[in-house]
Amino acid sequence: MDNGKISVRYARALLNNANEQHCETEVYEQLMRLTDNYSMAIGQFNEVLSNPMIPGEEKIKLLRTAIGEPIHPCLTRFIDFVTEKKRESKIFLIALKYQEMYRKEKHLLRANVTIAAELDDNALEKIRTYVERTFHCGVEMHVKTDPMLIGGFMLDIEHDRMDASIKGRLEKLKTENG
Repeated sequence: MDNGKISVRYARALLNNANEQHCETEVYEQLMRLTDNYSMAIGQFNEVLSNPMIPGEEKIKLLRTAIGEPIHPCLTRFIDFVTEKKRESKIFLIALKYQEMYRKEKHLLRANVTIAAELDDNALEKIRTYVERTFHCGVEMHVKTDPMLIGGFMLDIEHDRMDASIKGRLEKLKTENG
């Protein structure tokens, strides 16, 4: 069975279970912490989780540490189950698939806003409102600062980018003028 089918099946089972227990948002947030931490040390995680010589208890401990406290009992049981079934090396893909399914179910878009300098809450709220009205859904906004933009912002939604930065405008002028 390929990784895509495995991750979809396990993620769907976790989401269904979390929905039944009304803890889907809490599990979502905890899986976000897991994927963020996993992404920072993906090589080390893959090495440990795919190694058959490392006991399941150690793998569970690693995953729980990556999630941080508190961990909902629903997610704790799921991690135990995944480890018991020897699918712990798929946990990152399962977590990403769960997040995707959760956002689809809750009509949420993930938007990454890169700004040149700190913006006040009013300006960020205008960006959020623009996304919500344009796409007719809720938005989960992540903001980061990049002074290289000089001014303005870049808005990444799913696979689309809106570049309203001075750096982007300068690059466009440079390209147009050869």
